[in-house]
Amino acid sequence: MIRVDRFKVVKIINHHPKYFKGPLNIEVTDGFNNINLIFFNAKKDWIKKNFPINHERFISGKLEKYKNKYQIIHPDYIETIDNLAKIPEIEPIYSLTKGISQKIFQNSIKQILKFLPKEISYFEWIDEKRLKKMNWSNFNDSLKRIHNPKTINDISLNSNYRLRLAYDELLSHQLSLVIARSFSKKKKKRRKKISQKLCNLIKQKLPFSLTISQEKCIAEIKSDLLTNERMYRLIQGDVGSGKTLVAFFSILFVAENGGQSALMVPTDILAKQHYSNFQKYTQDLGINTVLLTGKMKANEKNKALQTIKSGEADIIVGTHSLFQKRVIFDKLELVIIDEQHKFGVKQRHDLIQKGENLDILVMTATPIPRTLELANYGDMDISRITEKPLNRKKIETSIISEKKIEVLIPRLIEICNKGVQCYWVCPLIEEGDKSELVAIEQRFSSLKKFLPNINIEILHGKMTEEEKNEIMTSFKDGNIQILLATTVIEVGIDVPNATVIVIECAERFGLAQLHQLRGRVGRGALNSNCILIYSKNLSKIGKDRLEVLRKFDNGFDIAEEDLKMRGGGNPIGSQQSGVPKFKIANLDIDKDLLFYAHEDANQIIKDNKNLIGEKGKNFRILLHLMNKDKSLSLLKAG
Repeated sequence: MIRVDRFKVVKIINHHPKYFKGPLNIEVTDGFNNINLIFFNAKKDWIKKNFPINHERFISGKLEKYKNKYQIIHPDYIETIDNLAKIPEIEPIYSLTKGISQKIFQNSIKQILKFLPKEISYFEWIDEKRLKKMNWSNFNDSLKRIHNPKTINDISLNSNYRLRLAYDELLSHQLSLVIARSFSKKKKKRRKKISQKLCNLIKQKLPFSLTISQEKCIAEIKSDLLTNERMYRLIQGDVGSGKTLVAFFSILFVAENGGQSALMVPTDILAKQHYSNFQKYTQDLGINTVLLTGKMKANEKNKALQTIKSGEADIIVGTHSLFQKRVIFDKLELVIIDEQHKFGVKQRHDLIQKGENLDILVMTATPIPRTLELANYGDMDISRITEKPLNRKKIETSIISEKKIEVLIPRLIEICNKGVQCYWVCPLIEEGDKSELVAIEQRFSSLKKFLPNINIEILHGKMTEEEKNEIMTSFKDGNIQILLATTVIEVGIDVPNATVIVIECAERFGLAQLHQLRGRVGRGALNSNCILIYSKNLSKIGKDRLEVLRKFDNGFDIAEEDLKMRGGGNPIGSQQSGVPKFKIANLDIDKDLLFYAHEDANQIIKDNKNLIGEKGKNFRILLHLMNKDKSLSLLKAG
C-alpha cells in the first residue's frame, strides 16, 4: 500500500502531437521544472478535454528523467481541484508481472472482490470467543478492507483487519503442522517383541565396545520400533562417531521380525563400503544383504531388483537408485537416509512412498535447517551421539584470503616431507564457467609449478567409478601426497594419514557440506587442520558463516547456527531453508498471534481430529484458501 496524497499542482503549457507511432506529449510546469506527461494511444478529444492549456491539474505518478527532461508516463491520477476529494487517501500497490499495469490489476481485484460468492460471508473458522476477545471482523470484511482501505489505520501493523488475516495465515500453518504430526505418527502394525539375538551376536564380533551414546540411541530406536506409532527419528553425530553402526542394529531389529530395511547413501563408493561391512557381519547369520546402485551392470541390477521384490533381500543398500519406479519392495518396514543433506525432499519422499507406514531414520553429521526445524516443532525425535571416537583430536580451522594462497606452499612442502597427506578441494572441473571459481585443472597446473617434487593427482565426478576407486585406493595407500578433488570426497573411505584439507572458495559451500568435508581429516591420532580460502569481496554474511566453522566443531551446534542464519524452510513443503513465506503475517511482530494459532490448532485437532462436520468444513476451506492442503504429504520426507 502507498499513500497518494502526494500530488503536484501543475499548469498545462502545451500539447505536442505525436510523430509517427510515438506517444503524445503534454508539457506542464510545477513552477520550478517543466514535466512531460507521456500518453500512448490517447485520443485527441480526451486530451483536449482533460488538459486545457493554462489550466491547473493535480497529477500523481512515477517521475523519471529521460534525455535530461522530467517525465511521467501515464500519470496515475489527473484531477481538477473540484474532484480532489474523490481521490482515496491510500491505494493498493501490487507486485506485477511484466505487461500488467497497476490500474489493470487494481480493477481486476475490485471485480474479484465484488463478485465473491455470498457464501464466503458465512465461512468462519475462528472461535467466537477469540473473535470477540480480539475485536476482529469476519474474514469477508477483513479481506475487502485490506484491499480497499479507507484510512491509513486500516493497513497499519496494529490494524484489526491485518491482525485477523495474519492470524488466519498462522492458524492454517499451525493446523497443517498438527495434522502432519498426527500423520507422521500414523499407526502401524506393532511388533510384539525384539529379542536382540542378532544384535548380541554382532556385538560379540565387534573388535570394540559400543559407546554410551550409541547404546542409548539403539535403545531409543528399539522402543520406537515396538510402539504402534511410526518412528521418525534423527541420529546426529559427527563424522566417525558410529552413526552407521547404530543404523545397522536398527536394521537387525527389523530383520529379526522378517521385515526389509533400505539404507540410502549419496555415493556408489559409500554404498559399496556399507554393503561390504554389512556382508562381513551378516553372511553367516542367514541375513541377505543386497547392493543397488546406478553404476551396476544390467544383469547385476536385474538380479538385485528380483531379490528385493521377492522378499529374499533383508537389507538393501543403495544410492538414489532405491527410489526409482523399477524398485519394488516386498515388505519394506524401515528406511534409513544417510547424509540427508545430499538428497532433495522429493527424493526422500519418493523412497518413503515405497512402503506403508514406514519407520524412518535419518542420519547426518550436520542436519539441514529444515530437519532441525522439524525437530524443534516436535515432528522429529532426535538421538545424539556425543562422544568422539577414541584418540580423535579437534581439527584446527583457519580462514585465509585467496590473495595469500601462496603462503600455503611452504606449509604443504613441510607436511608432505613429514609423510602425511593433504586434500585440496576445488568447486569446478574445467575452465570456462562464468563464475569466478578456480578450475581444478588450473589449480593443478599452479600447484605442480610450485610443488614439482610432490605427487599430486586429480579426482572429480566426471571420472568413471573405476578411475575414482583407483585414485582413492592409491591415496589411502599413501602413493598420492596431495589429492586435488571436487566435493566427491565429501563422503568416502577413511584415510587416517590425511591431516590437512584446503577448501577453496569456501564461502560457496553450505555449512553442512563444509563440516562434512572437514571431517575427511582428523581420522587418526595426528593433529589435523582445515584451511578455508575465501574469494575477494566476501560479504559479511559469508564471513559470519565461515566463522561458525572456526568456532564450532560439533555438527549439531553448526546446524543450530545455520538455522539461525538461513531459517528452517517450510516444514510442510519442500523448501529446505529460509523462513516460511507469509503474505501478511510477520513473525517478528506477530509472535503472540503465532502462540494463539498454535494453541488453537492443537485444540481444534484434539476436538475434531478428522475435521468433519460444519466446523471441520470451514477449517478445510481455510487450508484450501491458504494453499496448505496439497503440501502435507511432503512433511514425512524430512
